[in-house]
Amino acid sequence: MESMTLFKYSRTSSLILLSKLDESLWDIQPEHWPNNIRWLAGHVYAEAEGFMHDADHDYEITRPDWMPLFLDGSRPSEWEGDVPSKEEILEALREQEGRIETFFSEKLHHKASKVRDLNGMKLETVDSALQFITWHEGIHLGDIKSLRLATK
Repeated sequence: MESMTLFKYSRTSSLILLSKLDESLWDIQPEHWPNNIRWLAGHVYAEAEGFMHDADHDYEITRPDWMPLFLDGSRPSEWEGDVPSKEEILEALREQEGRIETFFSEKLHHKASKVRDLNGMKLETVDSALQFITWHEGIHLGDIKSLRLATK
């Protein structure tokens, strides 16, 4: 259960910071930065959906229309039309935390439905996928903190 506890801590940390940031900062993209706070927040959500779906194909991806906006390789500069608001992203992150905990808490030891290979590191279990998304979220929490400083 330690992996789930750490995931919940990481998500809570992200939600606290993102909630405090004025939405006017969410779309500022400083020179030499590949993305902005809105993209980073949505990216954390989208990647968690994708990795946890691969860990167990019965885990349903919600908001599949967000995936092209926020997965690796996407860029805010290429967005067309409406993008999710701050509140929509925050609500999705909150809801996702509960869904992941409810769906996976008794399945951490299960083999992954699809093994992801990350430069030779294989995510072969649900627990390893959860650990990866927790690490990934922490990396991007640091990016968000850096962007907050860069936009002041």
